Amino acid sequence: MNNIQNYKYSIFSGVLFGLSWNDYFPSLSLFLAFIPLLYVKRYLKPGLIEYFNISFLAFVIFHLGTVWWIYNSSIPGFIAVITLNSLFMATVMGLYYIVSAKWNKYLAYLSLVVFWLAFEFFHYHWELSWPFMNLGNWLGQIPKWIQWYEYTGVLGGTLWILLINILLFEGGNLFFYNKKTSAWLLMILGLIVLVLPITISYQIVSKPIENPDKVSVLIVQPNINPYTEKYNKSLFEQQIEGQIQLVKENIKPETQLIIYPEASFPLYLNQDSLFANDNMKKIKWLTKLNKGVDIIAGLYTYKIDENDTLYYNTALNLNFSNNFTLYYKSKLVPAVEKSPFAKYFRFLKKLNVDFGGVTSSLGISNRRKVFETNKATIAPVICYESVYGEFVAEFVENGADIVAVITNDAWWGNTPAYDQILMHSRLRAIETRRTVVRSANTGVSCLIDKYGQIKNVLPKNEQSVLSVLAEKNNVITFYIKNGDFIGRYSVYVSIIILFLLGLQRLLMPRRKPEQ
Repeated sequence: MNNIQNYKYSIFSGVLFGLSWNDYFPSLSLFLAFIPLLYVKRYLKPGLIEYFNISFLAFVIFHLGTVWWIYNSSIPGFIAVITLNSLFMATVMGLYYIVSAKWNKYLAYLSLVVFWLAFEFFHYHWELSWPFMNLGNWLGQIPKWIQWYEYTGVLGGTLWILLINILLFEGGNLFFYNKKTSAWLLMILGLIVLVLPITISYQIVSKPIENPDKVSVLIVQPNINPYTEKYNKSLFEQQIEGQIQLVKENIKPETQLIIYPEASFPLYLNQDSLFANDNMKKIKWLTKLNKGVDIIAGLYTYKIDENDTLYYNTALNLNFSNNFTLYYKSKLVPAVEKSPFAKYFRFLKKLNVDFGGVTSSLGISNRRKVFETNKATIAPVICYESVYGEFVAEFVENGADIVAVITNDAWWGNTPAYDQILMHSRLRAIETRRTVVRSANTGVSCLIDKYGQIKNVLPKNEQSVLSVLAEKNNVITFYIKNGDFIGRYSVYVSIIILFLLGLQRLLMPRRKPEQ
């Protein structure tokens, strides 16, 4: 029977998770957030269903405390994201409960760690992919602590958080049982696990190596309201002329690359006749302002194939020689740019939330195509793609020495959304050791150095441009070569644990019913 008093620990845990986003002690509460849930399992001994419910409530509070801003774009989407992601997280805690009931605490802790890491890894790759809440992401608020992400990626941060929670809980448990010597040893170990990665990070940052090879970039921030202006066809010409004029007035003789945001030009163009459009001719004319200047811009394109029209959220690279390259956004937002499971159930294909623009599932690129500009090789990362570390690393493997993030972040009103989304670009800079130049419709447009530090930034909600010098880099980090290896190994170990649990259940002699 459920004990309502146990749910106060849900609230306590949820508040600690929710406080992971704040200006005063960013992320630190995550190192304590699992402890109330571990306490409930150890001392209050709830049933499996009750423990699942307690965990579920904690994770709902986690989402409400951090990504409440989703409601600005879609209330049904807001409810779906919070409910589903909290269910997934609570399922991990339920699996931990089952293992802890069968095996000793050490194997139970191992299962908690690998199940959680496997869940986060899985969340990068399946149809309902939404890894925004992966725990290691929130450490992006303090980049000087996580320079070692160039080896582990975000999942290394999640592992760090889980280990410290377990060590602190077990240390406190030993104090409770008056085993002070063991408790102190565990606390010291916990302190080492906490401090050592931070120390390593500061050592990395203290030895910066500057690359003198830089590219002069003009970042454009058009500041067009996506709800009332951007997809209003009567304003298309005005928007295009305004953005072209913004560059004309601010381009410098030394400018080598111009970057517009995602879907910056509200054009829906047939790829077979791209430059038959008069507006595209005007955009192409910008490359004549400076000999050798390249343009990266966002627009929608389409192909007509056997009476079916397939749309693409496209990044265009256009240069002085009239050559152009297209890259199609490939990590699509579930239920907005693609219908989950539509390849299995075709009737789902057109059931997406309408944010303006195209509402049917979009086409994607099959490989991470880089833009070979006159002065640099650019990774054209489009909006939501910046949440995926291993995905962005594939661009760098293909030769990118600068990462360009183009995004239409403009849906969220006056909320923390913009800074939270920006945080992912900072993480990608650390993992790949690449400068990130970020062009966002209403902000945050900025330059991020290879240590995740914001060097130049435009104010939000202003129409403006930013001239920056972006440093090139060709270093291949351990993470670029090996990706989310922590997640992969966690999946393997999780499968072994689940197999052994199943085998144990099959081999365990069943109790005969009493006569």
